[in-house]
Amino acid sequence: MTPIFKSMLVALVSFGFASCAQTEARTPVKTASAAPVGARFDGVGRVTLQQGQPCAPQVMFNFQPRDARSPVGLAARFRESRSLTEASRRGRRVHVAGVWRHGRQKGCGYVEVISVAQP
Repeated sequence: MTPIFKSMLVALVSFGFASCAQTEARTPVKTASAAPVGARFDGVGRVTLQQGQPCAPQVMFNFQPRDARSPVGLAARFRESRSLTEASRRGRRVHVAGVWRHGRQKGCGYVEVISVAQP
């Protein structure tokens, strides 16, 4: 067998095994129950980067308000996203104002951030 044929055979066999591999199923992160679409959101708390599979592709952050048990998913534009990322890195509290939105999945609610400030 020629070296080219052997390398092609190895590539085909490895591709075959890779195509049968199971991907890790990620479950969506449980967030706070959503308010009606368009309702205002205003809260102070800590923000972290989203871990796991969000319920909507826009959600990049989890916000833990002082007065709630479960986190709220946050979607932010670039400017607000920079502020939220910095706050999550430094462990600072932030004041977030926004509007409730719903994702495509049933029960998927998140807040579209309008403003971020240090309390």
